[in-house]
Parts: sequence; C-alpha cells; structure tokens
Amino acid sequence: MKLDVLIKNGLVVDLDNNNYVNRNIGIVGNRIVDIEDADAAHTETVIDAAGCMVLPGLIDFHAHVYQGGTAISVNPDVICLPNGVTSVVDAGSSGWVNYANFRQTVINPSMVKIKSYLNVVNVGLATLGGGPTGYLENTNPANYNIERIAQTLAEYKDNILGLKLRYSQDIARGKNYSADPFLTTVDLVRKLETTLCVHVTDSLLAADELIGHFRKDDIYAHCFHGTGNSILDAHGEVYASIKEAQTRGVIFDCSNGVAHFDFAVASNAMEQGFYPDIISTDLTQRNSLRTDKVFSLLFIMSKYLNMGMSFFDVLRAVTQTPARLMKMSGDIGTLQPGAFADIAIVKLRKQAITFEDTRGIKVEADRYIDNCATICKGQIVYRRHTF
Repeated sequence: MKLDVLIKNGLVVDLDNNNYVNRNIGIVGNRIVDIEDADAAHTETVIDAAGCMVLPGLIDFHAHVYQGGTAISVNPDVICLPNGVTSVVDAGSSGWVNYANFRQTVINPSMVKIKSYLNVVNVGLATLGGGPTGYLENTNPANYNIERIAQTLAEYKDNILGLKLRYSQDIARGKNYSADPFLTTVDLVRKLETTLCVHVTDSLLAADELIGHFRKDDIYAHCFHGTGNSILDAHGEVYASIKEAQTRGVIFDCSNGVAHFDFAVASNAMEQGFYPDIISTDLTQRNSLRTDKVFSLLFIMSKYLNMGMSFFDVLRAVTQTPARLMKMSGDIGTLQPGAFADIAIVKLRKQAITFEDTRGIKVEADRYIDNCATICKGQIVYRRHTF
C-alpha cells in the first residue's frame, strides 16, 4: 500500500491509557490507515515530527462561525486550521430563519467540519448589543416559533445538536415576557427530544436552581464565569448540585470568551477537583487573534495545562468528549485507523506566557502548546518550514 502522507518519529498521545507512544501515522486519501503493510519508500510526502506530539485534529466546541450572516462570526478555515483545529461547533449563531443560509454558505463549503446548535431566537445572533448599534436578541417565549424550530431540527438533524439559549439578565428579563425563557426552552427541548446548550453568564436563576433542569449531555456553557450567579456558593464551594450534575453526565464547557472566565472561580473549582468536560474558546471577531484573553484554542488549552490539568485531560476535552457529543466518535478526535485524517502536530514549548481573565487579573506561566502543522481531511493545510 502506497501512502499519501507518512508522519514519522512523533510522540502520539494515547488517551485510552494516559500514555505517550512512539508511533508513525499513515494517510491514504482523507483517512488514517494501518501502516503495517505500507510501502514507506514510495510515500508521496513524509513529515518528520521528531520532538513533536502528534494529536488528533482539535475540536473547538463553542465558537461563532456564521461569517457573513452575523456581525460577530469568524471565517472557520482562516482562524481554525493554522491553530490545529479541524472541527467546530457553532454555538447558536443562527436561528430557524437563517439556518439554511448558514448551511449553504458556510457549513457545506468549509474544510473545517462544522456542527451547530440552533438558537431559539428566530434570527439567532444576527447582531449583538442593543440601542442604535445592534439588535439585542428577543428571548421572549411568546416569539418562539415552535413549529419552525421543530421543522428545522427535523430537516437538519444530521448537523444540529440541540437548542441554544443565552440566559443573561440583560436579555432574559423583559417587562412583558410571557414566561421564563430558560424554563420554556427546557420544556421545548424535552418535547422535541433534543439537547440543551445554555449561556449562563449573569443568569436570572442561581446555578444551584438552574442545574436541576439539565440532563445528560446538556451543555452548561461558560462554567467558570464570575459575573452574577457562578457555580460557587457564598463560601466559595462548588455547589453539591453542580458536582452531582457532572457525575450524571451534564457537560460543563469553559467556553472562555472575553467576558466569561474568572481565575478566582476556575482556580477555586479546580482545587476542589471540579474540571471542565470541554475546553473551548467562544471565538468571535472580537477575540480571535485579537486579545490575550482568548486568541486561539491552543492558547486556552495552554492556560488549563498551566493551571494544573494533565495534558491527557486537556486533550480529552478538545477531542474525545466533543467528538462523542457531535456523534462523530471514531471519525474525529482520534488517530485510530479509519478515522478522518485530521491531525495537529504540536510542540510543548517552555516560554513565558501571560493569561488574563475577564476582570483583568493576569497570571504568569511558562508552558505553551504551539502548533507546527495541521492536516485536515488528509490535506496539509498548514505547515511550518521547520518545527
């Protein structure tokens, strides 16, 4: 068997055994193959990854990539591929009105694999901010078009993972709201037999009240925010109900953003053994490559590595776990033969680096995960001349 690409001498991270293995990776077409019978002498392209770690292509589970359809979204191929990210979940940028356009103009033509949550607001996050500069999404349940939401979910069930709600007080509290947006969305999610993704920053209800409505594989987004009701009680302890929810399978996603990460909350929670199930960016035009609060998924991964998470847990939070939630286990988030040839070749560099939270608190650290090459669907889409 002739290989299209051979990656040799790299250190492969084995998440099943929490170990590092010296293993070569072979690619034919857009898939990883078993290379025992490969004819390495006739391989078209050989990449020497000596001194590097070879990872599955990274998955950013919370980003905004409906470029051209919303004011905040980024171009997924331009922003993600140079940073080792080959799959993305869009966190509710579109609603039922504009989802078909999102599918046609961004999801289908992108090299990066994209799945999405459908916003319960009719037009999703077309713009952010109120007043003269933008339309603040209307989460009044009286405006939910349940019939069209259900129709869109059914028609695009191959891509849409569930329903998304932003539950911050500035948009969830209305003088004339017919009902509570969160409780109404929960009821709708259960009726439609899908899953829930909720932006919880400065939520109307306390975390201890909210969490009882979440079920297995529902997403509690921005879990380490420090604005309003956080996952910590008045004594700085992670609510027992939050810990119990994680045990029963509720997914806690850090979804960093520029306004959703607080070192005090995160450090306190992690010292108590509470770690995020998913590490993601909440990438937007405002924060991708522009601020040291987000920048890229590798930057956020590096932050958690420096905060004490093991490299295995960090990697699991951007590969195995999101792949399962995207219903793509075996295809992405793994380097096993048969999987899509989505690969990031990285180096763990010893260098001074600064991380900053929402409040401007800065923490100095000394390790950074640096991308050297990205392969997506078997194509080399980013590569440095030297590693």
